[in-house]
Amino acid sequence: MTLINRRHQRAVGQGFFHTAELEAEDGRKFRYVYDCGAMKKYETERNARIDEYLSAVGANAELDVLFISHIHFDHISGIERLLDKTKGLKVDTIVMPLINVADRLFAYARAVNEDPATINSTFFRELIVDPANALGRLGPRQLLFVRRGSPDGGAPGSTGEDDDGPDGAPDIPRVWGGERAGGLYWKLIGQGTGYEYEQRFTESDGTEAVTNVAEVDDTLAIATAGGESCFEWILSPFVDPTIQSKKDLFLGELASARGMPVSDLKSWLADTQNVADLLLNGLPDLTAAYEVVANDFNLTSLCLYSGPKARDGSTESVYQASLGSYFFGPTSLKEIGWLATGDAALKAKIRAAAFAKHYGTHMGKTGTLTVPHHGSDHNHNPELVKNIDASFHIVAADAFSKWKHPGSKMVQCVASMGRFLSVVTGNSKSEVEETISVRCLPNRKP
Repeated sequence: MTLINRRHQRAVGQGFFHTAELEAEDGRKFRYVYDCGAMKKYETERNARIDEYLSAVGANAELDVLFISHIHFDHISGIERLLDKTKGLKVDTIVMPLINVADRLFAYARAVNEDPATINSTFFRELIVDPANALGRLGPRQLLFVRRGSPDGGAPGSTGEDDDGPDGAPDIPRVWGGERAGGLYWKLIGQGTGYEYEQRFTESDGTEAVTNVAEVDDTLAIATAGGESCFEWILSPFVDPTIQSKKDLFLGELASARGMPVSDLKSWLADTQNVADLLLNGLPDLTAAYEVVANDFNLTSLCLYSGPKARDGSTESVYQASLGSYFFGPTSLKEIGWLATGDAALKAKIRAAAFAKHYGTHMGKTGTLTVPHHGSDHNHNPELVKNIDASFHIVAADAFSKWKHPGSKMVQCVASMGRFLSVVTGNSKSEVEETISVRCLPNRKP
């Protein structure tokens, strides 16, 4: 069996838009996207890149999975255009971290503070108020909300051994895909728990509809192209959660600004209509609470490993890439995995240790690392960069306000280790395109 992975970091300015696909020998494909957005300043570049992608795959084509790392505006602002029901893609599954109301309210306050034009985005407000309702309107067959699983667990295959059955634990939801024509079948694998339910939501025209929802642990992963092959390609999440004490502080400050006890505020926020009212009419209160914790509040973020889960020595791969104007390959590489970190707060040793334990041997199979938080020094962890030991590092960032993305400490760290760093801006010439062909070696049994 041979499988080709094509992945493309697109030039959207200060934001993030990664598109990729897997193609089997018989032409069947699995398409996925990780984040789609940019700050308002780069709206033109963002829209141009989305339109280029839609033109390449064909309007109304199927997107198997959309991953949303977190709900900062610069990571989600292009989703409506990408999934427009007239001109965009049809999405089967949307995956995002399970985010509570405190996280969502902070994300809104932060976005408005950093990029005031975001206040005009109806989709962004709806996503803050009720994620399942906002995403359900985009037409997915199912929504998958990922929560932090047991710290004793890990990503499937992360121990370097065959540590999970082909169909995962028996109590995980029946979440799968591949029924579309020309699509690759996929399923959840790994050891973890989860449950399914039906979510009612309201369409933009006021009609009621239903979508399937599952909440699962991040110790489960999407796997495709397995079967009788010597490897599976996995898309494995890791949820870096907000520190609870910071959420409590934020809610305490918001309750104080609203003149009510925290317990009353929590009960009040359980009603989505109240949340909607707060976004429209209570922005000064949100801003006051935001300012108290702004320098030390990290939103829940979903990281993602994309790569083969293979037995050692059972595969060979050929890698080539264009990184801006630089062309690399074709050449044989063992480290062909791709690892995205969103805005995860991995500078903290305890959080970086949880990340490293979760991904285990996958870190050593990672060839391309998208650097945390657009290359900010605030989230830079040199030990983690060293331990992952990727050949290529991608920073998705461009000029905005006084932000230093990428930060000088991060650039110095990567360069001093002899690694390649590519900064993807709003300039299309800065884009990164990678192609990897993986095949089972002859005489290797599955």
